[in-house]
Amino acid sequence: MIALGLKPELIMDDQLLRIVYHRLFNSGKVPHPFNCIYSDATIAMIHLLAVLRDRSMRWAHDRRNWPIWMRRLPRPSYSQLMRRLQRPSLQQLIAQISREYRDQLPHSAEKFCDGKPLVVGGFSKDPDVDRGKLPGEGWGRGYKVHVIADSCGAIEAFAVTSLSAGESTTMRKLVKTAALDGVILRADSNYDSNKLYRAVARRKGRLIASRKKPGTGLGHTKHHPDRLKAIEELERTDEALRAHRRHRIRVEQTLGHLTNLPFGLSPLPNCVRRKKRVTQWVTSKILFYHLYLSLQKTKALAA
Repeated sequence: MIALGLKPELIMDDQLLRIVYHRLFNSGKVPHPFNCIYSDATIAMIHLLAVLRDRSMRWAHDRRNWPIWMRRLPRPSYSQLMRRLQRPSLQQLIAQISREYRDQLPHSAEKFCDGKPLVVGGFSKDPDVDRGKLPGEGWGRGYKVHVIADSCGAIEAFAVTSLSAGESTTMRKLVKTAALDGVILRADSNYDSNKLYRAVARRKGRLIASRKKPGTGLGHTKHHPDRLKAIEELERTDEALRAHRRHRIRVEQTLGHLTNLPFGLSPLPNCVRRKKRVTQWVTSKILFYHLYLSLQKTKALAA
């Protein structure tokens, strides 16, 4: 295929799309909704084609843009396609497939949390976006993806919020959806919160987050035992804090990998607005990311 002039990233896209196609249509795991002409598998396939190519649903609805092997599928009208995409069953299907591919990857006892902004234009009329702080000294408008990542690079859990949402506040809700039994969750100073330490401990995990001002006093507030333990461990020596930061860089590598792959989570296209649609878009991007990691793991074992 390369000899025919196709770019390597297009070959990878086609491979990922074929695997998802067989999962949707040949596994027998996707039920046909009652009183519907088109299956959830057909709707999901058209949506995933748009996500994979970073194009609009209008583009993906055009059969001329489909791969030749996919053109035998029935095509719903555009209005029906957009209505069906809003159904909970379809969103659950995409999330379920993403979890299946994630479960093919290792699970470790060390995980990391962080957030990544998804900035939109300053003149966007999207009512769901807010103005928030960006890394460095800048400000912007958009969304933010909050993630809990495994040391193998997989995304354990994620949430999409407006850019102004607090990281520790959002993470308190997100840890309720992740399996943290016996897990050490490493974070930076944005997550140094007694409430977050308490939320992680309730999930039988342990949070370790550096402080914004190491070496300063603790005041008269009652602190969670895990926070006091983390302060004692990280601030005992300078090397302990440096080692924590070296470990925590794994989440930066995960987000960098997720966003720099040809089919990865690039800046939001102008056709992806409103929180519900952005969440569905991010879920599908993570699905392809987990599938890619699973293929890389299979190749490594076969080598």
